[in-house]
Amino acid sequence: MRKLIVILMLLLPMVAWADCSLTYQACEKVCQVKHLADESGELGCKSRCVAQRAACVAEQGAKKAAEVGDAVVESTKSFFSGLKGD
Repeated sequence: MRKLIVILMLLLPMVAWADCSLTYQACEKVCQVKHLADESGELGCKSRCVAQRAACVAEQGAKKAAEVGDAVVESTKSFFSGLKGD
């Protein structure tokens, strides 16, 4: 069970990263068009996109970790219930 949890925890950032990637790419393209003749404006806009992507990855990773944690709690309850003979 521990190995499964470790594997899931290692994969979570990759799953979250993939989900946030399209939003980031769209944001970056909007910045390129919106600030076509303004390099500084484009860089500032793209910086905002990077920050939003980081927040997205963190949020999705936290949600997935909570789901895994809930599953572990239920599994542990079941184990102790079986141990006690309930």
